[in-house]
Amino acid sequence: MEITPLKRSILAEPPSFWRMVGPSIILLGLGLGIGELILWPYLTANYGLGIIWGAVAGITMQWFINLEISRYSLVTGESVFVGLTRKLGKIIPMWFIISTVVPWMWPGIVLAGARLFTAGLGWGSAETMGVIVLLIIGTILSLGPVLYGTQEKLEKTLLICGLPFVLGLSWWLASKNGVTNLAFGLIGKGDNYWFFPVGLQASAFLGAIVFSG
Repeated sequence: MEITPLKRSILAEPPSFWRMVGPSIILLGLGLGIGELILWPYLTANYGLGIIWGAVAGITMQWFINLEISRYSLVTGESVFVGLTRKLGKIIPMWFIISTVVPWMWPGIVLAGARLFTAGLGWGSAETMGVIVLLIIGTILSLGPVLYGTQEKLEKTLLICGLPFVLGLSWWLASKNGVTNLAFGLIGKGDNYWFFPVGLQASAFLGAIVFSG
């Protein structure tokens, strides 16, 4: 399929706030992934809060990248995927398909959650629990009349219930010493190290930065 050249036109009126809430909920829910649930808890549990500056760096970079992506779509009326294809060639769509499908096809988050659940209960198989959860998720998504509508409702429920729970749990578990370590970690000061503790895996840390948004 040929990509037509860009044309000059009048910038369309922006959609209303409430029309954007649904897609925003989906994107926000999808953004809660491996970085928040696996990598950063793992790294901070092993190396302390002195590396939390990496999360700030990742969030800052993603803010600028997402801002420019939004500006491009507003000005041109096309997605950034089409724009990159226009600039870099038709191999780009295939790259985005592969780089999206391959990482998301592995049930790592479900299995990690199942391990935490079974460890907390003190019984059960994490693998069996993971399979059960995947079957439940597949059933819920398959039985819904419209997949997008079902996904939107699930994400809204997750955020409405999950966000206050996480904030409340953080407040309950927080200590003065932890808040102090967090403040020092924002400038890279950890327990007997600056920025990079001994033994820190570069691949895990870079992955955590990428998925910190």
